[in-house]
Amino acid sequence: MAMVTEKMIDEWVAEHKQEMIDELLAWVSHPSVSRADLAAPNAPYGEDCRKMLDFALAEGKRFGFRTEDYEGYCGAVISGDKKREIGLVAHLDVVPEGEGWLYSPYEPVVVNDFMVGRGCSDNKGPGVLGLYLLKFFRDNEVPFNSTLRLMMGCAEETGMADFKHYIDVLHGPVPEVSLVTDCSFPVCYAQKGGFDAAFMIPAGANIVEFKAGLVRNSVPDLATVTISGITAEDARAALEGVPKVEIAKAGEYIQLLAHGKAGHAAFPDHGEKKNAIVLAADALVVLQEKTGLDLRGGKFISERFVTPFGDGLDIQFEDEMSGELTINAGVIKKVGDMLHLDIDIRYPVTDDDQDIQAKLEKAAKEADGELVEVGISHPFYIDPESPMVSALMSAYKDITGDDSKPYSMGGGTYSRVIPNGISFGPGLAVGSHKPEFMPEGHGSAHGLDETLSIEDWLTAFKIYALALVKLDAALDEMQ
Repeated sequence: MAMVTEKMIDEWVAEHKQEMIDELLAWVSHPSVSRADLAAPNAPYGEDCRKMLDFALAEGKRFGFRTEDYEGYCGAVISGDKKREIGLVAHLDVVPEGEGWLYSPYEPVVVNDFMVGRGCSDNKGPGVLGLYLLKFFRDNEVPFNSTLRLMMGCAEETGMADFKHYIDVLHGPVPEVSLVTDCSFPVCYAQKGGFDAAFMIPAGANIVEFKAGLVRNSVPDLATVTISGITAEDARAALEGVPKVEIAKAGEYIQLLAHGKAGHAAFPDHGEKKNAIVLAADALVVLQEKTGLDLRGGKFISERFVTPFGDGLDIQFEDEMSGELTINAGVIKKVGDMLHLDIDIRYPVTDDDQDIQAKLEKAAKEADGELVEVGISHPFYIDPESPMVSALMSAYKDITGDDSKPYSMGGGTYSRVIPNGISFGPGLAVGSHKPEFMPEGHGSAHGLDETLSIEDWLTAFKIYALALVKLDAALDEMQ
């Protein structure tokens, strides 16, 4: 048996680097968008997620590990036979690719030591790391007092119903502690609560259609509003000087196109507006004021989403532990005479979701609308001074030399639903490599041309390898 050293990890990674890259390329080639609306027996999130899960489990078997399939909701690859378990948690589903990629989203490539493809960083890259971590420990006969369980879900991007079902209905095994590999290093000790809902509000007689967005947890970069009762020339004149919008003819109607910048709902920008739905709504307010058209749905959105921090809805909450509340207008469509607007809220750990709901319902009622489709994920918190956090922080510092502290964030991970799930990497907050060859608006996890730095990815492997050894020892001491 061997003790783990940084030199041992480096040598093993150098030997297996190309194999790991090829493995991830194969995973990313699967278009595994979670689609509960396409559910089938043993495939609750559609055929594409089923195929991706089948492939990942088959790879686990090919590597010689035990596998478990939990009715297509999630699966596991397992190494060891100890009673105590440590989990590594990743998700196989991805956000929809959207339009405007420079590269093909599901024909991944390596460019300048970066991989480009939907899901390479969020979150198939960490899934492949988990598989190879199991292989690393087995190949080197590293002694463990814990079984290692790689857990892979299929609906993280759409509300995490996969592991909720796994725990509450299927009563699947829950490790003593799990590393949720879906954020940035070092340790995330607190995550805001999640509040998903939809506003149903009157569109206004002159809004024929309003379309934008694919999922509520992404900032939409394009919104299209079809408008009746005005010529393109008059609309252009009314909107002269209004930024980031253009007018085009659309048969007997006109179309207003608003151009924003894609991003993750949990990390909105201060200052300049980037959400295309809000930019379109701002333009509709100007158009209504200057022409008298009935575009009232735009006024509601413009006023209520004046910032992405809840100011327009009287929910601008903040606490020292987890920071500001954020709200994203993610998807909009016209249903009958109403606009259906999907929203994503990340609220501070110390705030009350019932208070938020009451204020949203009040705002909807004042606009002769209603709040529908409410879903709540409660916040996550772990004591940043706990022995488990200390073990992970020690491994991170040993590999990187970085002395950063544990942090909180608005992004939601499986830590919200898996007991004792600690969010830990793989993103490097300090010293990370950026894809300089990508134009602005490309390269982010939920954006166009999603990229992964291979160098950072392999650094994460080293951190995880050492962290698992230290975590196993810390659990021994806590017994």
